[in-house]
Amino acid sequence: MQFITKSAQVFGPNRPDVQIPAMAHEADSEALSFIPKLDQNYTFERDRLTVVTSFLQTAWSEGAREGLQLIGPTGSGKTSLIEQVCARLDVPCMSITAHERLEVPELISTVVAVNGSTLTVDGPLTQAMREGYVFVLNEIDLVESGTLTGLNDILERGFVVVPGTGELVRAVPGFAFVATSNTGGGGDETGMYAGTKVLNLAFRDRFIKLNVDYPEKDVEVGLLGRIFSDMDARVLEGFVDVARMVREAFMAGTGMDVTFSTRTLIRWVRLSAQFAGMQGRGVSPVHYALDLALANGTSEAISESLHAIVQQVIGVERNVPQAA
Repeated sequence: MQFITKSAQVFGPNRPDVQIPAMAHEADSEALSFIPKLDQNYTFERDRLTVVTSFLQTAWSEGAREGLQLIGPTGSGKTSLIEQVCARLDVPCMSITAHERLEVPELISTVVAVNGSTLTVDGPLTQAMREGYVFVLNEIDLVESGTLTGLNDILERGFVVVPGTGELVRAVPGFAFVATSNTGGGGDETGMYAGTKVLNLAFRDRFIKLNVDYPEKDVEVGLLGRIFSDMDARVLEGFVDVARMVREAFMAGTGMDVTFSTRTLIRWVRLSAQFAGMQGRGVSPVHYALDLALANGTSEAISESLHAIVQQVIGVERNVPQAA
């Protein structure tokens, strides 16, 4: 893996013009296909960005000897944070979503049949270690605690022994282990995240832990302003206020079982503009778009609550009065 440097201003013009590690790849390198797509409108929170870049720089310069755990509610942008850092530093990133039945051997290798014989193929974690990619394991608190202890040697010593072949694969520079979770691993006290597990304390001790919350109001209003530059800022502020109220209800455990990610918020605003013609049919575009972006698929009670919040905050009823 070849390292170069870039200006920290790749994270925004307000960042200091200092050199930070980045990567360089051959034009035909397979690694290029694993570099996340750059989102030009993404806005970094300063302290979180500092923690992530510091973690990566330490892993690359001293070897990956611990992981980074990004902890936060659904839709807060945990995966987006690490992916957008990688996108700006040209870092390949292999992202896998965990589940309750995930076993560590699935991440390390797979045996496949080829022409009457068997072949051991690298799993995503081994590939990331061998090639020098950032490995992201999403929803790590869904995995059984006993299963995750199989990752201890990888996190602490930076190597893995491939089952069946006995090959010892050491992580090359560029590799780093990142996990995302809704809980910190101590269990879910809110009742919002069914299926999450209490993780082994020794395993949890192998991570730097960073809380990732929803963006501040001014950040999201500014983001929407850049994407929807023809919309009035006060209108966009209303959309953000609705999203924040829904998030608060979700986090408070009031029974609100859906929430607004920034992605969903952007989708809602975009659909509201696309379906502006619904106004002429007696239906509010804002409410119609809310159904498409979030409310459809929820219970009737939750859907009614979402629409009530829109009416309360934005002051628009679902049915538009028709001219006489």
